[in-house]
Amino acid sequence: MQNTILAIESSCDETAVSIIKVKKNAQGQIISLNILAHEVESQTEIHAPFGGVVPEVAARDHLAKIYDIAHKALNVSKLKKNDLTAIAVTMGPGLIGALMVGVLFARGLAMSLNIPLISVNHVDAHLAPVLLLKQFSPKDDLRAWHDVEAVSFPALALTVSGGHCHLSLLESPNERKILGKCLDDACGEAFDKVAKLLGLAYPGGPLIEELAKQAEKSANINDFSYPGKPANKENRYNFSYSGIKTAVMESIRKETGIKKGKITGKDLSKEKKQSIAYAFQQAALSQLLNRIENALEDFPEIKTVLVAGGVAQNKKFRSLFAKLNKPTFFAPPSLCSDNATMIALQAALSENTDGFTRHPFAKYT
Repeated sequence: MQNTILAIESSCDETAVSIIKVKKNAQGQIISLNILAHEVESQTEIHAPFGGVVPEVAARDHLAKIYDIAHKALNVSKLKKNDLTAIAVTMGPGLIGALMVGVLFARGLAMSLNIPLISVNHVDAHLAPVLLLKQFSPKDDLRAWHDVEAVSFPALALTVSGGHCHLSLLESPNERKILGKCLDDACGEAFDKVAKLLGLAYPGGPLIEELAKQAEKSANINDFSYPGKPANKENRYNFSYSGIKTAVMESIRKETGIKKGKITGKDLSKEKKQSIAYAFQQAALSQLLNRIENALEDFPEIKTVLVAGGVAQNKKFRSLFAKLNKPTFFAPPSLCSDNATMIALQAALSENTDGFTRHPFAKYT
């Protein structure tokens, strides 16, 4: 059995359209897949002057681009609209205006072709690539069939991105129990905010990583006081980054002598920026690893650890997980940040793709 799915992602500041073809066995399990098109248009440049994503600007840019990107994806895939068997779309969470652009476009396309519309949860979808693909390069692997290797369950899954931190226990690809979430800032969001405090450009995650790497090479390492665990000892799985962000702010205030009001570390020496970036990154990433270790201690039956989301591109982050005594798999780097391929893969994993699985404006929680 084969399905051909066109997927749309517009939850934040990437307008993305992908087309995949999947083969399933008689039991409905995916045995191989082929990514026919993988188109992503980033809005980084238009949001950079504001130091973050502006929701109204994001929605208008999605609206201006989505038709052309969908048309390009069809051309790249060498398919016609009538070859599609389903449409998938991100329905949440995300920016409401941005989501509406994708949902309305997807609904119109599905209705015009009289094919199923599959609604997809964005956070769940981040895990789909690590469940189905060991590697994927948009440059080298388009239109190539990939055999799907079975993941051993139960699995522990960490989804960590600019807007979300979820620690989940998976009994199967479609059975998930959330153990912990971010209580305030998400990890990726904290990276961007700390970068802004240091006077760096947006997005700040890669810049923080590079500064930290330079500090490590030069042994120019600083530290600031920040507890690795929450004050509530019973809270072993949730994430909190407001405290670490405050620690960075106080460190910059101390260095600049600015005791009140708005601060910026743009005038700090390069060495001091490197030192602060290193200390922040170590504390931020160590917290993620700590929650994983807590879950593995509490659930010894876990067989596999899965990691996905934009922060999973961080090379230092990946190296920290080498110390775990469980098989650990990361989503391919090209599928860590927001993209429509992960939406298509999550739709393919859905047990119900025979009809309109959910009204497009139903709410995800």
